[in-house]
Amino acid sequence: MKFLLFTIIGFLYTSCKTDKKPEPYKSDLKLTENLSDFTDRMTEKDTVKIFAELNMEWWIRRDELTITKKNNEIRLQTTIKEDTTFEMKYEMRTNELPRKVIYNTDHSFEKHFTNRIERTRDTTIRQYIYKIISPNDTLTFYTDGLSDKGRAVKEYYEFMQRFYPGEKEFKFPEVEYEEVEDFTF
Repeated sequence: MKFLLFTIIGFLYTSCKTDKKPEPYKSDLKLTENLSDFTDRMTEKDTVKIFAELNMEWWIRRDELTITKKNNEIRLQTTIKEDTTFEMKYEMRTNELPRKVIYNTDHSFEKHFTNRIERTRDTTIRQYIYKIISPNDTLTFYTDGLSDKGRAVKEYYEFMQRFYPGEKEFKFPEVEYEEVEDFTF
């Protein structure tokens, strides 16, 4: 009798067990379609990574921006990795800046990238300035030569100063010009 009771209880226990696993989260965020307002369309399960490749000549620097959403607030975490040797030895200094809440009611964060969307179209140029990665797609923004890259880096610094005002990491170095008399080619 006890054996029959244990068998019935065991049968009920195993038949009540479900092997259903929760469906994995599938994001609807697509940068190619929603770049102009992606922070509005993000859910709390979405993460967007932005890599700013600021390398020029012997200077190596890569900023990693992580955009998340929590309690309907857009959060920005910035990590800076820079070679401090200026000799391409890749002895990287890492600086993780404080997490910031972005007040983005006018989509100014996205406008920085939508105003430069033409940079995503020419893939024949080797260097990129931004790589924006969402759960479903990636946008890569290219530069055309050293002069264009310098201009793009300066624009990036000005963009980041809005979120990190006074941060020395985003101050473009002052350029000193020296006047030369009687200089001809």
